[in-house]
Amino acid sequence: MILTRNFDLVIWDWNGTLLDDTEMCYSIANEMRQERGMALMQGVEEYRSYFMFPVIDYYRRMGYTFETEPFENISRQFVAMYAERFPFCPLQPCAKDALAAVLETGSRQVLLSATGQEKLDEQVAHFRLKEYFERVIGGSNNLANGKADYARAFLHESGVSPARTLFVGDTDHDFEIASSIGCACALITAGHQTSAHLATLGATLVNSLCEVPSLL
Repeated sequence: MILTRNFDLVIWDWNGTLLDDTEMCYSIANEMRQERGMALMQGVEEYRSYFMFPVIDYYRRMGYTFETEPFENISRQFVAMYAERFPFCPLQPCAKDALAAVLETGSRQVLLSATGQEKLDEQVAHFRLKEYFERVIGGSNNLANGKADYARAFLHESGVSPARTLFVGDTDHDFEIASSIGCACALITAGHQTSAHLATLGATLVNSLCEVPSLL
């Protein structure tokens, strides 16, 4: 019997998708707010309701004005605190099982993140995930720009049709990227944005990464 699949390539987002860092980011954001005399967010769902791209607009939504402190300083502080705590951050439940199951279907896999390339390589190595990916693609900075361009470049280089590609992420930005390059999109509801918001986008929603292999 010949097995068929809908997709030849899965492009995985990192933060909030494979990496379960939402709670950690919420905690860091609250510490930074407390340091500046701002009101604390009352839970992860409030954090998720603020989170958006570009990241500078997420900070504005949280109440930062950048009148006395530039965005670059705030971003650098967050990156430094994140790097310090990253070793204690888990993967999403079922992440490795999902990656292994996708490989078993014969589909190719790529990791795509706005995280700087060097840091991303270190993070992937920390979890021993490199073997699952044909390519680990990071950004040239830590300001969350350029993922769509990187995705287009890889598709052009690989020869895989966008119509045969599934983009798995956790935010409206991931959905926008997938839509802009003609890929299907699945969003996990356990990431950085609320499930209520994600439900308005029209993407396939999954509550767990365990569900992703069945989409292929």
